[in-house]
Amino acid sequence: MAGFPMEQPQFYRGVLKSFSPRDGYGFIHCVSLLESFGRDVYIDRSRLPLGASAGDQLEFTITISNKGQPQVLQARMVEESPQNVAEAAQALDTSFLQFAEGVTYFSVVLEKHNNISMLGIDVDTAHGDDLMVDNITGGLILQWNRRHPQRQVKIGDCIVKVNNVSGKAQAIFTECRDAMRLEMTLRRGPPPDAKGAGKGARSVLPSVCVVTWNVLSSAYANFKMYPQLDPSVIRAPRRRAQIAAALQALAADVVCLQEVDCPLEELGLNEMEFDSCSAQRPGGRPDRCVIAWRKDRLEQGPAGHRVLMFDDHPPPKAFEPDPEHYESGNVGLAVELRVRSDPGKHCVTFATTHLNWEPRKSDVRAWQAHVFFDLAASLSGSRIVLCGDFNSQPGTQPHLFLSQGCGLASVYADVEASGVTNSNSNAPPKGFAGMIDYIWYSPKWFTVKQRLRLPLADDLRTKAYGPGWAAGNNNSNNSGNYGGGCHGQRDLPPVPTLLSESWPSDHLALAAVFEFAIPTADEVDYEFH
Repeated sequence: MAGFPMEQPQFYRGVLKSFSPRDGYGFIHCVSLLESFGRDVYIDRSRLPLGASAGDQLEFTITISNKGQPQVLQARMVEESPQNVAEAAQALDTSFLQFAEGVTYFSVVLEKHNNISMLGIDVDTAHGDDLMVDNITGGLILQWNRRHPQRQVKIGDCIVKVNNVSGKAQAIFTECRDAMRLEMTLRRGPPPDAKGAGKGARSVLPSVCVVTWNVLSSAYANFKMYPQLDPSVIRAPRRRAQIAAALQALAADVVCLQEVDCPLEELGLNEMEFDSCSAQRPGGRPDRCVIAWRKDRLEQGPAGHRVLMFDDHPPPKAFEPDPEHYESGNVGLAVELRVRSDPGKHCVTFATTHLNWEPRKSDVRAWQAHVFFDLAASLSGSRIVLCGDFNSQPGTQPHLFLSQGCGLASVYADVEASGVTNSNSNAPPKGFAGMIDYIWYSPKWFTVKQRLRLPLADDLRTKAYGPGWAAGNNNSNNSGNYGGGCHGQRDLPPVPTLLSESWPSDHLALAAVFEFAIPTADEVDYEFH
């Protein structure tokens, strides 16, 4: 008996608009079905193809729910063509990958008076001819910092000249102590000759390039967060090709990444060249923090690496009676490394993290910063390079703790007030752009030879809108956080979202070339009282 031919299921094509790993479902945008049903197509976790993420093209069949709504029955991915992936890598905006010398000079003028004459800094002769700021304890310097946020004195800055006195650390110290008016010149970054010679010189080890970057997990790259973007921009294969191209161009020795959700090989960090360690976020979250290092240049020290689950380290009950308030699924990671060519085998801790992002949980971020620093300091003591996405702007508690309470210096301290590392013009209430990613280091053990150029808010506006945008905004102050209309200004155009067809994340990469330095025994510490 001849059988009847079975009707072939109809396949539709659409773009995965969103998918929540936590909720276990998402939606596909399909033009033809939207016309028929007036809504996007529901897809359950069990129907989602392995590896699919927002922006991917899917072919699928549907069934109709009891409510008359379309649901995915079967689905398969439409593979990205090799040509599209190659074109994505070629479209990468390399202007964000330009290094510059990490040196800036700025002036500070202080007047001693009867009410207060203490400078409020500890200094040492770290570079022989200069006074390096070792600690800020109060006094006139703290007053200056409060009144001049754009020219704050930071730990790690060097006083190179005071009232025309320069060239000898002791002479500069004496002038600071005795003179009533101090016209000071400070340097942020390495001295003109980082190797130096004579008293107070440092023995110099090989330099190391460190990169930190939140590469934006596919789980968080969706049309709810970025409704203005073309679907192709957020497809994972395309973005990963651009990430790999950027990391290849930076050629870093140590790579610290946040929100990684794929094999490192897809980001160009293959096992032949790199060793690595990682910290996976708990609770089924798809992303992890990663530290990778070049095998031919570095090796793990005796302390190895440690993973930090912040949820396992709540504050004392007296400090926070509700422990669930501190449960966020954030992680930290630290590894002890040493340069293979260093005969002294000095170990250094490299650490990275991604702190809690929720606006109402500033206290959580502050606590996490404390716990994270303790983890880093437990491996190699004060020899620390600490970086990541801290979700904290300058002046917030985590930032103040690391910059003032830990003896660390920020690679980008001089541009933090106006620099941008993260932007999304669609973030509530009126978009966001600001500095929330950092590289911190121990200034006694490292100097910064170079760093990646960091754009200011106005630089990004000019890139997006052309030089004419500022014609009616002459009062622009390069503020990254924008809402418009403050301090009598006209509304500024939004800082554009960094995620675009030419950049694969809503964060910029930060990078610094450090020169390892070991303080010699003849360095002298001074305190100004």
